[in-house]
Amino acid sequence: METTMSGNLDLSQLAVDRQAPTRPSAKTTRRWFSRYVLPAGILLAFVGLLAWATRDSLLPSQPVTIVPVIVAKAQVQQTGAPLFQAAGWVEPRPASLVVSSLAPGIIDELLVVGGQLVNQGEPLARLNDADTRIQLGEAKAEQQLCEADVEAARAEMTSARLALEKPIQLQTELAEAQSQLAKLEAELDGVPAGLESAHKRRELAEQNLAKKRAAGQAIAGRLLRDAEAQLASETAALKQLTVRGPGLQRQRDALQTMVAKLSEQLELKLDERRRLANAEAAVKAAEARLLRSQLAVQAAELQLSRMTINSPIDGRVLSIHATAGMRVVGLDPHSEKGSSAVVTLYDPAKLQVRVDVRLEDIPQVRAAQLARIETASVPGGLEGRVVAITSLADIQKNTLQVKVAIDNPPDVIRPEMLAQVTFLAPEQEANSSEEHDRLRVLVPRQLVNGGEGDAHIWVANLATKTAERRAITLGQAGTEELVEVVSGLTPTDKLISGGREALSADERIRVTAEDHTIGKASLTSSRLARVNSEPSTNLQGR
Repeated sequence: METTMSGNLDLSQLAVDRQAPTRPSAKTTRRWFSRYVLPAGILLAFVGLLAWATRDSLLPSQPVTIVPVIVAKAQVQQTGAPLFQAAGWVEPRPASLVVSSLAPGIIDELLVVGGQLVNQGEPLARLNDADTRIQLGEAKAEQQLCEADVEAARAEMTSARLALEKPIQLQTELAEAQSQLAKLEAELDGVPAGLESAHKRRELAEQNLAKKRAAGQAIAGRLLRDAEAQLASETAALKQLTVRGPGLQRQRDALQTMVAKLSEQLELKLDERRRLANAEAAVKAAEARLLRSQLAVQAAELQLSRMTINSPIDGRVLSIHATAGMRVVGLDPHSEKGSSAVVTLYDPAKLQVRVDVRLEDIPQVRAAQLARIETASVPGGLEGRVVAITSLADIQKNTLQVKVAIDNPPDVIRPEMLAQVTFLAPEQEANSSEEHDRLRVLVPRQLVNGGEGDAHIWVANLATKTAERRAITLGQAGTEELVEVVSGLTPTDKLISGGREALSADERIRVTAEDHTIGKASLTSSRLARVNSEPSTNLQGR
């Protein structure tokens, strides 16, 4: 068998075909993947995991410290319990009244003293009024002259109105012109008859002269001369009548034109209307001058009345700023401030205490809050009520002014007296016991930014390592260091206490420490004052 196998051995099967391409085997591909791709992927995954684990140290972040939210139970305290005390000074409410002179002049007489009670309208001081009385007399005389001018102007206006309604003068002139025209026309109508009569008289004169000349020496020379004179006279009369006709015609035309003009003028009445208009304007001008003179009289009377400075209110004299013989400048806008002040008054029934309240006690003060006022002049103290929380803060005292009105102040109380004010817990509201005993979320006051209505606080988002600016709603309970938050926070939130000054929203942070002591000291105190008019409360740590 071995011989057979040796004899049948085919060496052609061991030949390699150089023309056919070689194909990589699957084993070679798996070797390349296991040697290069898999180690590179593992290395990249390790680097990514390392980068993700160390991202907080590689990326820039703001170092901060955090504090936890405090949870406590509040119990209602009795109404009227003292909250805190503060010192103050008595002052007029709402303010004192400075009585100034409204007119310039010299003070002749000062009629009040400091602390004196005065009634409204009572004289306080008098000024020298000699010049003012003279000015008043001049104004009244000018008023009388203006009144006379008004009467004269009104009389002229009445005359002009009558002339317009009944133009008697124009009617008379028209009647005279018409009469002259009629007379002239009558004369003109008689001119032809006169000419005819003159011609006949001249012919008779010529015949008489001719007869006498024919008689010769039979008649005397005187008779001849008379006949010649008679002829000359008749000739002259004839010439005069001949010339008079055209003249009368021209006069008639002129009179007709005059009559037409007068008729038109009587119909239009232009002069009369102009006269009436001028008279009415003159009346208005005179009345305006009269009104100005009346105003001048009123101004002079007002100036004279201002020579006596009267009290504008029922009150008491607080201080005196002027003395007899001193000059006041009145309402001069260029004068110095207070140069016209005479006295300062106040209403003794309206007094208040200007209290300097510490800033940490301000959250316990509300409008209309009751207070007890103690002063050395009144044994037993007085009752008061908060009327205003001002904006006047004292940076040195670290206080804010609060106004507390005094109820029915006694007569012995005077402004600038020292007083000690005790602020009392407000009246309780009809809340259920569950509301009073519920757990409250408290945060340190120093971490709250903004005021009531826009309060916000910085919260550390530990999941994303970022700072969150969260809006919150403040509640009614609180202490000197803590304030209640009604909404916006949960008991598990962490507040940013240190490093929040330079933070911005969604900025990366790095927590360096956690402070568990801030705000805890206030829990040892038994008193918790509310922020508004609700009753004060006690806190018990959870």
